[in-house]
Amino acid sequence: FACVGSRSGSEDHEDGGRADVATFATIMTSLLARLQDNEGDRVETYLQLESVLRRDNSHLQRGVVNGVLAEVSGDMRAAQGAMTDVTTAACDVLVSLAASHFEFVMSELQGHLKTLRGACKEFVLITLSKLAHSYG
Repeated sequence: FACVGSRSGSEDHEDGGRADVATFATIMTSLLARLQDNEGDRVETYLQLESVLRRDNSHLQRGVVNGVLAEVSGDMRAAQGAMTDVTTAACDVLVSLAASHFEFVMSELQGHLKTLRGACKEFVLITLSKLAHSYG
């Protein structure tokens, strides 16, 4: 995989702790695999993803970023535009992912506005509102 902001080893964080980048990548890959394999509760998996992303998401491999975006998109389409517990949790994952991968998240949202027309507008608009509130 090509890496987006990839580094090896450990990195100092503001809180004085050290995050092991390899462990971070393993956790993210494992959570993504749970979504892709439809294992476990999707809402819980999205909540765990959001928690990990809030700590640090600058070391994600491009394949993981694309995988997360694909899963969120699939859940959004499956909900046919209705906001459910799953789509709400997925929306929050996008907001967390946008901290360091803003252009990928915005591209995904723009694509949905163009191709899905009204079916997913609520999801996109709620996500954009959360992005503006979080980073605006």
